[in-house]
Amino acid sequence: MRKINVILCLLFSFVLKAQTPVRVSLNPDSEDDKVKKTQAIIPIYKYVSLAIEPYSSFGVEADKNAKWLTIKKMPEMLDCIDTGYSFIYFSGANNEVNSGYLLAIIGNYARSRRTVKFFVDKNNNFDFTDDGMPYLMPFENDSIMVNLVNLKVPESNYSIKFTRIEFGKNLAYKDLLTQHYIKHSGKKIFTKMNNCYREQRYNLCANTYRSATDSFTIAVKDMNVNALYNDEGQDMIYIGPYKQPIITEDLFEYKTGRKKTTFEWNEKNFSVNAIDPLGKWIEIEELADKKTDKKLRVGCKVPKISFTTEMNIKYSLKQFKRKNIYLYFWNDDIPHLAEDTLYLRKLQNEFGSKIQVIGMNYGDEPKSMRFFQQYYNIPWIIGMSNREINKKFYVENLPKGYWVGKRRKLKGRNYTPKMMYEKSITKWN
Repeated sequence: MRKINVILCLLFSFVLKAQTPVRVSLNPDSEDDKVKKTQAIIPIYKYVSLAIEPYSSFGVEADKNAKWLTIKKMPEMLDCIDTGYSFIYFSGANNEVNSGYLLAIIGNYARSRRTVKFFVDKNNNFDFTDDGMPYLMPFENDSIMVNLVNLKVPESNYSIKFTRIEFGKNLAYKDLLTQHYIKHSGKKIFTKMNNCYREQRYNLCANTYRSATDSFTIAVKDMNVNALYNDEGQDMIYIGPYKQPIITEDLFEYKTGRKKTTFEWNEKNFSVNAIDPLGKWIEIEELADKKTDKKLRVGCKVPKISFTTEMNIKYSLKQFKRKNIYLYFWNDDIPHLAEDTLYLRKLQNEFGSKIQVIGMNYGDEPKSMRFFQQYYNIPWIIGMSNREINKKFYVENLPKGYWVGKRRKLKGRNYTPKMMYEKSITKWN
């Protein structure tokens, strides 16, 4: 009886430990897949007076009935031979007069060898004398980083990178944009595309999480651009493959209370308990008593997939419908790769007439896989997986193995190469 009580106590303590919330530290100014691809433009308009036509979506004519803005105090424009202005989208300094953007004055906006000066009305009061020093872009620099603060949370930070438009590239496209801005900017005097800037927003905090059983990339994104990361129903969360690029289309909404955000990973359920408003951490907790849906069901057909090998040979699973398949998702970063490779080789060499081994590689270059195949004389098929194939098979952590029977019916999930080899010995010997 005493032994039973000890076992129950140990089991109970293990369950408590498994359900203990985990706080994951996040790194600011992380990047997602759109940061490098974004073509968002900050247009530059010519400054002519203290009266500024109000903001409208760039390239769309402003409301003719909207009240114009009035600059109270201009900054000191020393050494500036020309002056322009623009709008920076930011909701962390909203007030009754202005919401959703900040006004910026740009000295030496015309392309020359002079240093460009960015004066940003950070507190949104139209007084440019109380916002600190301007951001400077010397001639030899291509970009600057502008840092903004939510006025209600002084410790916050929101970073935007402005990069010069490149000369001599995409001329036809730039000409079309120039004509569009000229036509749809109301009374604002658009200068030209070569004076404008590409905008990249660093409103993502991310890190990798790894435990004894799970690993993934986790991130939070400030979607309403107010320098805070825990706005319910507006800010977004990302969970994705470990050390892989963050895909924005996989973001999901942050919720609190009774309907707080939950997510599945590696056939486990987690809840998001809290997010630091400054994006410094996110707290998650495994829900051990909740069933998962994101997994293939044993006895059911697996998804149809086609793939190419490292030698660009095309295959599909239906080619092996009269044979068992061991489908093994991997890359060269996984632990125990040497041991897994050993059992994959034994499985293919000893039971190749009964089961086809297909190693679906995700994340490595075909060139390196060709070297791997030839140098180690790999007898099994090396297929090149991709994000779509992984999602169909709910592959979130690597490695992951599936035993697929004849006619593509799933016979086993989460089989290691060693487990599959030992199963083959009992089944086919």
